Amino acid sequence: MQHSTKPRLNPRSVIASLQQEFHPSRLIPSLTAALITGVVTIIYALSFVALIFSGDLAPYISTGIGLSLFAAMAQSLIIALMSSSPGMISQIQEAPVAIMGVMAAAIAAQRVASPGEILSTVMVSLALTTLLTGIGCFLLGQFKLGELIRFIPYPVVGGFLAGTGWLLSVGAMLLMTNLSLSLEQLPQLWQPQVIWQWIPGSCFGILLVIVLRRYSHVLLMPGLIIGGIALFYLVLFMTQTSVAEAQAYGLLLGPFPEGSLWQPLQLSTLFQANWQSIFAQAGKMMAILLITVLSLLLNATGIELATGRDLDLNRELRATGMANLLAGLGGGIIGFHGLGTSTLSYAKIGARSRIVGVLNAIGIAAILLAGASVISLFPKPVLGGVALFLGLDFLVEWVYDAWFKLSKTDYFIVILILIVIAAIGFLEGVGVGLAIAIVLFVINYSQVNVAKHRLSGAAYPSHAARSVQQSRLLRTEGDQIYILELQGFLFFGTAHKLLNQIRQRLIHPDLPPLKFLVFSFRAVTGLDSSAVLSFTKLKQIAQRQQLTLVFTHLSPTMQQQLRQGDVLQAEEVLCQNFPDLDRGIEWCEKKILEEIPQRRRRVLPLALQLDNLFSNTDHISGFMGYLEELNLESGQLLFGQGDSADFLYLIELGEVTLSSALQTDQTRRIQSFGAGNLVGEMDFYLRTLHQTSAIVTQPSTLYRLSQDSAQQMRQTHPEVAATFQEFVIETLAERLASSYRQVGELLQ
Repeated sequence: MQHSTKPRLNPRSVIASLQQEFHPSRLIPSLTAALITGVVTIIYALSFVALIFSGDLAPYISTGIGLSLFAAMAQSLIIALMSSSPGMISQIQEAPVAIMGVMAAAIAAQRVASPGEILSTVMVSLALTTLLTGIGCFLLGQFKLGELIRFIPYPVVGGFLAGTGWLLSVGAMLLMTNLSLSLEQLPQLWQPQVIWQWIPGSCFGILLVIVLRRYSHVLLMPGLIIGGIALFYLVLFMTQTSVAEAQAYGLLLGPFPEGSLWQPLQLSTLFQANWQSIFAQAGKMMAILLITVLSLLLNATGIELATGRDLDLNRELRATGMANLLAGLGGGIIGFHGLGTSTLSYAKIGARSRIVGVLNAIGIAAILLAGASVISLFPKPVLGGVALFLGLDFLVEWVYDAWFKLSKTDYFIVILILIVIAAIGFLEGVGVGLAIAIVLFVINYSQVNVAKHRLSGAAYPSHAARSVQQSRLLRTEGDQIYILELQGFLFFGTAHKLLNQIRQRLIHPDLPPLKFLVFSFRAVTGLDSSAVLSFTKLKQIAQRQQLTLVFTHLSPTMQQQLRQGDVLQAEEVLCQNFPDLDRGIEWCEKKILEEIPQRRRRVLPLALQLDNLFSNTDHISGFMGYLEELNLESGQLLFGQGDSADFLYLIELGEVTLSSALQTDQTRRIQSFGAGNLVGEMDFYLRTLHQTSAIVTQPSTLYRLSQDSAQQMRQTHPEVAATFQEFVIETLAERLASSYRQVGELLQ
């Protein structure tokens, strides 16, 4: 019985890793980064929770602060340990918080409920949203679906972020004044006792926008925040305003009740919550999940660019999912990788260690357990200014900067989504954005030509063995074959466009009538029922026009769809099905050759074949004297890839196939040759090793010319050698001209 061996933790390696982490060269940057990013993370957590617990919910802000700090602590710890890159810093994020604030305000607006029921409903809705977001992120990462979010059009993402900026700006005003930014309450904002609540914070937010857009030093943001707090208390000192008076004026967060800030969800809270109101916010919860994944993608992309290190997006989704699951169980708020703090820690300070996030979590836990004495001294203008800065930064980027970066159509989409979010609601804006994404996809995809290549059978022959005479006949009659290499997904718009292209070819006055329509489905990812209907219409046209439809590279699913649509039927001549394009074209060529009466159908000796190929027939007998006759059976190797090119061959009877070896230990047919053709002439004249292998695929009679015989012919009978070389040059010129025609068709 075999026992599976699992890798064991080596204590020595653990000790060595810890010694490296606590070495001064690594510990000092880690402590510096933890101090700076920890302060920023706490201030962001306070700012964002104040957005949610504002207005009617302002009396419960201490509860919200506890939930926010617990979430920040849990997320910092989990993301620091689970991220695909060390040094990643988590923080409560503005985009989902903006919508959570709208959701909480909608619940608080139901004044028929008791205050206790409202608080319980808000707490449960926040926890449930965070839990669902965590589950969604984890599942997306677990099933490796993170890359799918990249398919959402850029202007739609921009519209979401612009709308988020508006919600953050409105929430910042609500935080500073407890008044919503609406037409009804707009006059109250200019009352003397209110104006001083929002003017300082607004000026501070605008200052942050101006300074941070012009300068990019990593210490600017923390320095401005600390400076703002210091200036606030300096003004209080100069105006001889006490802390109690500042709290009475609504300029400070406090006072808070005594005791621990964090109050975990209890069973009584779940029973007291109004679940009908919670379920009514289901649409916003789904929108929050979408915005969280989008924002995480944008932040991860920014972190990759700033740090020069690739992130595993699916792993980051799993880390974010686990972090928010833990935060949701504690009643917390959504958070994930902070772009600014992660860049500051990893790229600017050089703290490329997971210990930074762990230290952040420890610091937040200390404040969480210490109570509200320190937090109650945070000035609202600074917190409101930070929130306003984030909102204005989004708006400036997507309303002002986007005018110069985006096309007018993309810019219009951004503004439209912003207007819908501002005038109606975020959920409606998300709906408009997704509708626009679908319309953009349909418009853009309909402009893609579903026919990747449109080829003529004259310019794109099969690789089947043909005599020289047959090849010349097919170059003349090959325009009866119309080859369409299709691509992408076929649906109503693209299939109808293809049908119109075929109709135009059928009535083209300068081209011969079509007899065969050949379709290659090798690059087709799928087709829907409307595409099948278009091929049904095409089959009706083929019956009237006496066309044959040839389908190639059909997957089993596509074959089944076409059979269900009565396009492909058993034992039907009108529609043919072949495994690959080459065999389909070969079948069409065979039908054309069968209808053309050829002058000589019996096999001619090589000397008589050369009578139509040599410019001077008097030299044929002299040339034949230098050749050696070979009679070979099917399957014999004429020459192998890498063999010395000591001979060239002329086919009198039978068939020879050139093939090339692939890396998958398989071979690919390059070309098959019939009577009257040369084989191996290029490597023979270049005196190089054979680039392909030649196998006799039918019992054949060949003649070969050796290097020594060719040299003797040039010396003894130069006129015969010149005639033969003229024949070789003409053969190569015809093959080169055929290749040029194929390239020309493919480039159209």
